[in-house]
Amino acid sequence: MKNILIIGSCGGLKAELEKTKFFSDVKTCLSFDSKELDKIDILIVESKTISYSSYIQNFSKFLKKVKSNYYIAGDMDTYSTINKTLSSYGIIVIPPLLTDAQISQKICSLAIEDFYTGNDAVCFFGSGPEAGVSMISLSTAQVLSDITGKSTCLLSLNGSEGTTYFDIDSGSHGLFEIKERLINNILSPEELKSSCIKSGNLYILPGEKDISKIRHYHPDHIEKLVDLSSKTFDVTIINGGSDISGMSIGALNSSKIKYMVTTQSDKHFRNFSKLLEQIFSSLGISPDDFNLIVNKYIDSSELDTEISLAKKYGMQVASVIPLLDYTLSLEAEKERKTLLGYDRLYSNSIKQLSVSLCGELGIEILGTGKKDGKRGSFLNKILGRT
Repeated sequence: MKNILIIGSCGGLKAELEKTKFFSDVKTCLSFDSKELDKIDILIVESKTISYSSYIQNFSKFLKKVKSNYYIAGDMDTYSTINKTLSSYGIIVIPPLLTDAQISQKICSLAIEDFYTGNDAVCFFGSGPEAGVSMISLSTAQVLSDITGKSTCLLSLNGSEGTTYFDIDSGSHGLFEIKERLINNILSPEELKSSCIKSGNLYILPGEKDISKIRHYHPDHIEKLVDLSSKTFDVTIINGGSDISGMSIGALNSSKIKYMVTTQSDKHFRNFSKLLEQIFSSLGISPDDFNLIVNKYIDSSELDTEISLAKKYGMQVASVIPLLDYTLSLEAEKERKTLLGYDRLYSNSIKQLSVSLCGELGIEILGTGKKDGKRGSFLNKILGRT
């Protein structure tokens, strides 16, 4: 087992690394100590304790002695400036917005062979308002729970209650009911289940009712929620919305599979570009961490095709969902239902997306023994191609 030395005031990170039980010893100090460096395998340096200039000056003390080196950037400007330089030396720079648990997970994934977090959470995030995240995430959760028979939990972390398309009064159910126990790390699996609205194999945890309280949810609170949900249910699906908050950052950081829901709108692409530059890069998230869902698709020579959108966004296309009659959307909203059953193409699109997701999660579909589907041929079919 490997030894770790952290140079910095990182008690939380030390505790997270010790909790994994993958390392024989995890120590902290506040300066370079050549005696300690002779005994360690992984060195983690915090920029708040050791400045970049001081770190460069001490290269000779640790670069040849320690096999794995990490430098935790304190802010985005530092990260952007030093990442390329340190990477050329084989030093991994940790982005500034990761929680201690996320940093621990990243280090374990690189240092431990066959490391598995046990978290297969799926997050749907939008490139902008009205991209369709709420409708698609709920529809996918409904279909996936039906075709697999697995307990499936939908977490509404988009900054709203998230029950627009579900005709059940949330009542005393929801995130707001368990917030204090979640924050204090005493929430049990049974309490999480009882806070969800249940329909067959589908469990829905409504989001925060009070908009003014959304800012009180920090990424590490959501990280704990997603981790508990992954241990309590067979599948966890997250409605991450399209706004940046502690909720959405925690959702993105905690999910193994990420979907970017967008449209052919240039406005949505411009918003995505801002998110990538100002937020995602700070989280260590790149475009290829997402699969692309093109929603409200219009087959027109005047608009981007799904292929050109895939190139613009730098992502593989997971699904193309055609634009539906607006009247159907209004009817579904009035009846508080998803578009499943209202439109055949929409239903087929969501089913195929769910089938593909089963393949990624390694979950069998009831009555078939199959875990995946042929994505390409289906996209051609819904777009009217041969």
